[in-house]
Amino acid sequence: MEQDMEHKGKKYLCGVGVGPGDPKLLTLAAAETIRTADLVLAPTSYKDEPGRAEEIVKKAIGNIPIRRILFDMTKGKSGIELRKSAALIAAREIVNLLQPGGKAAFLTLGDPNVFSTFNLIANSVSSIDPGVEISSIPGIMAFQDLVSRTGMTLLDEEESLRLLVGLQVDSKIEEALMDDSSAVVIYKGGSNLSAIVELAKKTGRLAEGWIGVKIGLEESEVTTLQSVGDGPVGYLSTVIFPPKRH
Repeated sequence: MEQDMEHKGKKYLCGVGVGPGDPKLLTLAAAETIRTADLVLAPTSYKDEPGRAEEIVKKAIGNIPIRRILFDMTKGKSGIELRKSAALIAAREIVNLLQPGGKAAFLTLGDPNVFSTFNLIANSVSSIDPGVEISSIPGIMAFQDLVSRTGMTLLDEEESLRLLVGLQVDSKIEEALMDDSSAVVIYKGGSNLSAIVELAKKTGRLAEGWIGVKIGLEESEVTTLQSVGDGPVGYLSTVIFPPKRH
């Protein structure tokens, strides 16, 4: 009985991955969690416009109430600090609005535990109320969707995967491309596409490279890296190099 009372008094926060963009790729577990949540929140870059995660859910589930959390996507340290401040404000709202036993669902593109704002929200909620139970529902990531569209086998046998961010093209990306046994996935590299292409040429990986822009949306584009030119392309881009198989 005591355990039941404790369970009923808890508050819950779940990060829900909604996939890369196609509403049909929203998982059953994600849909159920969203439908049964007492509070659904989603990040957006503009206060009066829905973010992509919100748009996906409304297409898949319908016009459910969703509270928007404004996240500034400025690059660098200043952007990180702005996002931390936004997460703290949202965390206070979550803790205050949830009744004992209440459940909040925070929507994220792709997976909530990979390159996601959910980590900031979860950490902020825990700092305010350590008793809130944190969980997550995995989501299909953009690179997985892109792989399925190219027909490639991304990994086999003892090959490895390197998942990187391309906001800055540095030695990490070059080092990854030099490892022929690794598949290399680069997120958010659209503004630096020309530098990525040059590194791919230098390391002999250009011929196998693919790029997807706005994966999952109606206007999505999937093409070989050789044919796309030097860019830049959109922020929401994914570049993939399968291992170099001899």
